Amino acid sequence: MSAHTPSTSPAVRAPRADGQSTRQSIIEAAGQLFAERGYAETTSKEICARARTNIAAVNYHFGGRDGLYLHLLREVHQHMMGREALARLAQADLPPEEKLSRFLAALVHGIIDDTGWHTRLWAREVLSPSPLLNQILREESLPKFQSLSQILAELTGLPVGDPALTRCVLSVVAPCLLLLVVGREVETPVQSLYAQPAASLHAHLLSFALAGLAAVGVKQGKSAAENPG
Repeated sequence: MSAHTPSTSPAVRAPRADGQSTRQSIIEAAGQLFAERGYAETTSKEICARARTNIAAVNYHFGGRDGLYLHLLREVHQHMMGREALARLAQADLPPEEKLSRFLAALVHGIIDDTGWHTRLWAREVLSPSPLLNQILREESLPKFQSLSQILAELTGLPVGDPALTRCVLSVVAPCLLLLVVGREVETPVQSLYAQPAASLHAHLLSFALAGLAAVGVKQGKSAAENPG
């Protein structure tokens, strides 16, 4: 017979597509529930009920509830700026001012423009830490701290590891951390910032940070001149 036999490849690919769809449904359902209730009050059964899938799916795709929660925390960091992206930025052939600008832009836009569960989940995790917080801090936060330290070292002349440079990192990220923890739903003096364009807040935080870092750099230069060698 010369009739063309239809390809069976879509039928072969369908289970994988269904599996990916189920995995994404679990991620979204879990992100919402963990953000609403926290780690301790959210069960795999509730997650699967909202995702409309079998309870065994959490174990199959993530190895259990803790594996799923770790995946979500990693996704939160990627949502802002992943450690690999920040490491590349720190090593890029760009002026340090531009590096800092890009870092703050990613962070601010990730917070202000987020209408999903990412920032709310991280805020809840910080305020009510799970047993997995230390692991995610080692995996994600510490490498990002080191990369940002490299950028600020270029701006200030301070050596990496200097306590003064650590204070600079804290000064740069603290306003964004405050926005993360407080959140847009809480009635506070900073709530109005969520109604402003992210670009406006980015520009303000960048100019404020650069002025402070420049002052620290001047002080560092004077100290080096007064204490040569």
